[in-house]
Amino acid sequence: MPLYLYRMKNFTVEADSATFEFNTMNIQRLQLFQVYVTHNGEKKRFHMQVNDQGDFKITDPQSCPEEYHRTEEQLNKAIQIYGKP
Repeated sequence: MPLYLYRMKNFTVEADSATFEFNTMNIQRLQLFQVYVTHNGEKKRFHMQVNDQGDFKITDPQSCPEEYHRTEEQLNKAIQIYGKP
């Protein structure tokens, strides 16, 4: 039986008046994303990773501008919807 690999999708969403770019870090399953957002004219990068409950959480809150911490649930839902192949 052949093995087929499905590449998880990179995608962009808007939340809280900001554009978030998601780049998958795993080709076989939803697990880890690098997330980019422009804040005060500077591109910031942080990571979101799945936890034991299947939710994506910001793993490095010090890298994510504090005002976007409240979007974590919206970003989690976006991954569940748009990150799948």
